[in-house]
Amino acid sequence: MDPFKFRAQFEPEELVGDADQISEGTNPGYLTSAERREFLHNMVKSLPQPLQERIIVLKNIQLEHLQIEKQFYEEIFALEKKYQEKFDPLYKQRKDIISGKIDPPSEKPKWKATEEDEMQELPVHGDYANILKSYKDVTAETKGIPNFWLTVFKTSERFAELIFDHDEPLLKKMTDITIKYGDFSFTLEFHFAENDYFNNKVLTKKYFLKRTLDEDFPFSYEGPDVVRCIGCHIEWKPGRSTVCRIVSEMSEAGESKHVVDNESFFKFFSPPVVPENSEDLDEETDEQLASDYELGQFIREELIPRAVLYFTGDKVDEETDEMSEEYSEEHTEADKSGGEGPQFNR
Repeated sequence: MDPFKFRAQFEPEELVGDADQISEGTNPGYLTSAERREFLHNMVKSLPQPLQERIIVLKNIQLEHLQIEKQFYEEIFALEKKYQEKFDPLYKQRKDIISGKIDPPSEKPKWKATEEDEMQELPVHGDYANILKSYKDVTAETKGIPNFWLTVFKTSERFAELIFDHDEPLLKKMTDITIKYGDFSFTLEFHFAENDYFNNKVLTKKYFLKRTLDEDFPFSYEGPDVVRCIGCHIEWKPGRSTVCRIVSEMSEAGESKHVVDNESFFKFFSPPVVPENSEDLDEETDEQLASDYELGQFIREELIPRAVLYFTGDKVDEETDEMSEEYSEEHTEADKSGGEGPQFNR
């Protein structure tokens, strides 16, 4: 586009025009992100040369800022590694209490406890109903806190959708989740008690973080995002895999058996392989990896350090919280209007 034609199309009086002009997309605030980006790029190209040269200097300054920012994140990561050594003894205490290895003496809250309101009866659906069922047989003699990590997972919307019924007996055997830091990487370790499904005592998932600016797109840097991850090999016991199953089919030639894919949480440990050329990455795999990277960061930053708060509801997965608030607001409006509100298939 000719810069001068561009400027002529967006004169000031047009940019603050009436609603009809806005609906036609002349106001940048009503453009898509890609259109806004093109709008601003073209706007800069339409400016007089001296202004464009000043903007080049400003962007060079921004590059210097990003280099310092990168150093900042490297030091933050080093601090995380240092303080992890201080957190580890606390996580060990937590594991021993959850597993029932130790039964700690009673303590009074060290935080300012508030008077609890009378328990309200709330409608319980889906996984939350199943969570309650899993504790119906708990007594004062029960050791530790059974199903702790499975409950923490199922209270999180992003985890709950990854867990299937056939995963739960195995996830009940999970005793701890720990983290180890490497050279700008971290490894999540999922610890399991002896079980009937696999021989591994620990399943791992390692995440590698970006530590340099992209040569082609340096201004896209927003910190040490995850750029790659690798899972581990699960030593399944014969016929006990949750990620695949054997199907028998009858034909004129007789019975035949073949292995078919099975949805399972444990596919988490077999992420897609990232091709060397990112352009070879298809959209579906790209989305899957983005979700995986986000999940890894969530476990590292939230679930491991604050697991008990997710168990008690003092913290909730923000994605779940936003969905619940939207659902609650919709029903509140329906109650006010006398309507039934939105209907959901369950």
